[in-house]
Amino acid sequence: MGCSFSGLNALYGAVNGGGDVWINDNRFRIVRQLGEGGFAYVFLVKEVVNASSPASGGGAIAGGLSKKVKDKSHLSGDGTYAMKKVLIQNNEQLELVREEIHVSSLFNHPNLLPLLDHAIIAVKAAQEGSWNHEAYLLFPVHLDGTLLDNSTAMKAKKEFFSTTDVLHIFQQLCAGLKHMHNLDPSYAHNDVKPGNVLLTHKQGQSPLAILMDFGSARPAKRQIRSRSEALQLQEWASEHCSAPFRAPELWDCPSHADIDERTDIWSLGCTLYAVM
Repeated sequence: MGCSFSGLNALYGAVNGGGDVWINDNRFRIVRQLGEGGFAYVFLVKEVVNASSPASGGGAIAGGLSKKVKDKSHLSGDGTYAMKKVLIQNNEQLELVREEIHVSSLFNHPNLLPLLDHAIIAVKAAQEGSWNHEAYLLFPVHLDGTLLDNSTAMKAKKEFFSTTDVLHIFQQLCAGLKHMHNLDPSYAHNDVKPGNVLLTHKQGQSPLAILMDFGSARPAKRQIRSRSEALQLQEWASEHCSAPFRAPELWDCPSHADIDERTDIWSLGCTLYAVM
């Protein structure tokens, strides 16, 4: 079972508040839109559960999602989640979304955003006889915004993160990337930047930092053995790696090079510099 309504209905419901989406066997009500970019939209949703359902361990609402998610710490206490909706118009985009889902399912770390559930459905396109797809990806919600959001708001008020907070955020990002880099095979995020770091503020504590958006993540180690391969990598990087945080070897790749996890380390350093 996929989602219950088409893209136009989903957008209409989101803009006007309300509207329900089924992701596999679980029902969610759209509360409001949180953001958008390209062909993707992010909504705040709330799981629709039977009022008589008991709470699960940890006090989270015991909807159908609680039976699916292995790590109960990822369940929301009030049933709210973030739902990413992707409008897919061709097979290339479909494969990219499938790869993002696959990569996201590989990680289990407190500083990497977990994918809780997903569904891809076929929807009839405007052109008669053709079909497009929509993907729905469900994540824990973090309403305090990204590191970029927080940094921009603070700078507007001439405020800055304390040195302690900067170091704690940096340490958490290092831990998340270490988890990715230690997998077999190792994975590189390829787009580490303040806009891909979610923050959660807790009173009296340094912010919790969570790396998100694994749409550009790929196996970290790549062997480049020709000019053609080098140019292909540069073209790929121009589409998937944000320019201000892109490692030099992805800008001008040699014809004989071994690309690895160090591309993330460069981006991590740029991220640290950007928030200091």
